[in-house]
Amino acid sequence: MKAITFLLHTQQPILATSLQGDPNSDVSYPYIPGSMIRGVLIGRYLNHLKKHHGLQEADDILDIQRFPDVSRLFFDDEKTRYLNAYPADTNRKRTLPVPRSWYKDKGVEFSDTTDEDVYDFSKIPVDEREENLSPKLLKEDFCTVEDNDVLFYRVKRRINIHNQRDRKKGRGTEANGAIFCYDAIDLRQTFHGIVLCDSEQDVDTIKSLLQPEDIWLGGSQSAGYGHTIIQLVPNDSDWYEVGIAPQERIERNENLTITLLSDTILRNDCGQVVADPEVLRHLLSKLLAVDIQFQKIKYTNESGEEKEIEDSIYAGSTIVGGFNRKWGLPLPQAPAFAAGSVFVFNKVKIDCERIKILEEQGIGERRVDGFGRFVVNWLDDEQTEYKAKLPQSEARSVNTTESEPLAPESLRIATNIATRIVRKRLDELLLKEVSSIELTKKDKISNSQLSRLMIVTRKALSDLDIENDKPEAERKTITEIAEPVRDLLRNLPSNARKQFESIRLNTGERLDEQIDNWLDSSDSWLNKSWRSESQTKSFMVSGKPTVSIASVLQGFDNYVALEYSLRLIMAVVKKTMKEKNND
Repeated sequence: MKAITFLLHTQQPILATSLQGDPNSDVSYPYIPGSMIRGVLIGRYLNHLKKHHGLQEADDILDIQRFPDVSRLFFDDEKTRYLNAYPADTNRKRTLPVPRSWYKDKGVEFSDTTDEDVYDFSKIPVDEREENLSPKLLKEDFCTVEDNDVLFYRVKRRINIHNQRDRKKGRGTEANGAIFCYDAIDLRQTFHGIVLCDSEQDVDTIKSLLQPEDIWLGGSQSAGYGHTIIQLVPNDSDWYEVGIAPQERIERNENLTITLLSDTILRNDCGQVVADPEVLRHLLSKLLAVDIQFQKIKYTNESGEEKEIEDSIYAGSTIVGGFNRKWGLPLPQAPAFAAGSVFVFNKVKIDCERIKILEEQGIGERRVDGFGRFVVNWLDDEQTEYKAKLPQSEARSVNTTESEPLAPESLRIATNIATRIVRKRLDELLLKEVSSIELTKKDKISNSQLSRLMIVTRKALSDLDIENDKPEAERKTITEIAEPVRDLLRNLPSNARKQFESIRLNTGERLDEQIDNWLDSSDSWLNKSWRSESQTKSFMVSGKPTVSIASVLQGFDNYVALEYSLRLIMAVVKKTMKEKNND
């Protein structure tokens, strides 16, 4: 198997649209899909055929007699595969998806200065996990692993606002002038791409298609998206996706661990596309010619009983699709196992050569587009904990390249756009936070007490707006603005106090204590939600929530944090009163 490796340097934002986000926005994958690279090279090859072989529009390019190489180069997944271009690390090597069996302790945030513990639960039995650990699944996308050291890599993103225009008039109209936004991969980043093929002749052909170096990828290329520069790089003759030969990986581990390195599409016996672990087990048993079973763990529970559980699946599912530019239509959407999914099977004797071939070929559907990549026993069984952090260049994600300063009017517009985007994201986080909060024993508190709290909170919110219009030196502190709400809760009559003390959140905290926490640390819940939410976690600069528009950085200050905390209190009170009335 021959591997062609190359780097993709983004000169403009890249829009590789995924199936997420709201209807008025397109959200890009955090990588460049193999299908996108394959589509561009098909376009270049067709231009070559038109120029040198007289290809006409009506000709069938899959005619083996006239064009014997087309099917093998672009459509036969047993001969050629175009892998996803993942971010390149600091050494220009290809990063890989973070395994979904990795967990961190609750509250841990990664930085470039300190190492944080990461635990691989696929190798730690249930009864041996730390009791004081509050495990949280990692939200990072890509990583490199060297012994017990891990570096997480984050893809910088850019949000641009666009206005739909009438094609004839060249401007927006009342019937055709919607506002929409693109959440794209930002420029000045490097991705590492790979094409796998069988013969030296195909290697030479594909390398020739990777020239010239200027290439356009993804959507909206006429609107300033897609420009990328290709740089071919040499690789070892014995190329492996994880850098370790299968023989070494199989010999060092007791169990058989399968880690998916890309989204994987599987069909069951009825021909349906499903994300079912049992379908994967059945397929691997067939391909490896051995019967494999999921690992089962025995442990002793708190009452001393011995239990046996299936602690072997750490998987996520996603919906995959695509776009066919020839048809001008989207591809059918289908469920798939998400990249990074981990499956642990009992130890079986397997043929190393068979594993090598399977890792080269991949499994499942659309392998030619980079789907179905997997690796056997990627990580050492003896390594159960890792020290993880961000590379320095990732933590300092502010663009340090020289650029011309914006004109005052442009600066004002960019600042307004960035502020609106921040506000929009905060509104979404507020709605999600309110929907997750439920109050128990609502009947213990009267609507009149809730109304008093709402009136005082609304007054504090009004005072905040007034102070916000004043020069910064003349404003009250956020502690002074929130003091009336605290005074209300501190000076309640005994009957009212009992009512507030009896009502609790679904997490167990008293409502009055939780309100104090929201007011004392008004930015804590916003920061936490921003870092954990998939739509906002990538917008961070130096560890702080930040949106960048045309090199203008915009976050939120303590005044904005207090505003959203007060709005959160009001929303919880309104929700409680509405539910009480419905009951």
